[in-house]
Amino acid sequence: MSIYNGLFLQQSPTGNKISPHILYSGGPLISVAITIPNALVQLYQKEQRPIPAPISGIALIDTGATKTCVHDKIMEKLGVQTTGVTTTHTANGPKQSNLYPAHFSFPAPKIEIDFNSVLEVDLSGQTFQNQQIVALIGRDLLSRAVLVYNGPAGMFTIAI
Repeated sequence: MSIYNGLFLQQSPTGNKISPHILYSGGPLISVAITIPNALVQLYQKEQRPIPAPISGIALIDTGATKTCVHDKIMEKLGVQTTGVTTTHTANGPKQSNLYPAHFSFPAPKIEIDFNSVLEVDLSGQTFQNQQIVALIGRDLLSRAVLVYNGPAGMFTIAI
């Protein structure tokens, strides 16, 4: 099991210190690189096709999301075809959403996850400290993980 400790530091006159306010305002965020799934990598290699470069950004751990979601523009850029459509239930009511296979890589510590399907979601304008939020980590992944959200300490831990 790999363990990631997320904390946010705030600069102060006495040096950097952990800030509960930053965790509260931004949420539990983790760096991620999204690319095509391993099965497509193998197919592309066999066909001698170029493999799209991973797209990096940050993912928000979202206990309200049933499935892991990826910003729709990323799947377009990677050239991944949809594998189906499903109805999602959002704060604005039911919505049809495409499903895509995807591969996530979390850099520190190195965690690699192939998803049979992730949901498309429009995360346009969703940023934290000028970085684009590119994915939502849903309960499909959290069901295989331990998540500790320590609000007073301004940190979280996820073990996958």
